[in-house]
Amino acid sequence: MKNQTLKTLLLSSLLIAATSCSFTKGKGLAESAVTQFHNQYNSGQFHDIYNQADDGFRKSGNEASLVEYFEALQRKLGSVKAAHETGWHVNATPGGTMVTLAYDVEFTEGKGTEQFVFHVSGDKAFLYGYNVNSPLLITR
Repeated sequence: MKNQTLKTLLLSSLLIAATSCSFTKGKGLAESAVTQFHNQYNSGQFHDIYNQADDGFRKSGNEASLVEYFEALQRKLGSVKAAHETGWHVNATPGGTMVTLAYDVEFTEGKGTEQFVFHVSGDKAFLYGYNVNSPLLITR
């Protein structure tokens, strides 16, 4: 009985350690991907954003529609001046790690919030979902 309890405790400890490494790594990769996204957005590299995104993101719409969407965002909001992370969530499953990050963002034309979802695979985070909210999207 003691041997089985010890094995269970050891296995649980290893699982917790492996999961927390995955959480930390996944969050760091996603945060770096947000920086890359903002740089590409500010430079108008919308085709690159689309082409580097996860298949799940690309299935949500065609490239032309996404480029048009980002062009409209840039007309209304301007470029990203500063972004401050306000929340995060990591979900590690056997099928992969999904990381959600929320930001308060200062655009050249005003403020807004962004939410990113990344699919982490290996040492790379792929954009899976993106949402931006700002009063400027309604008033401009």
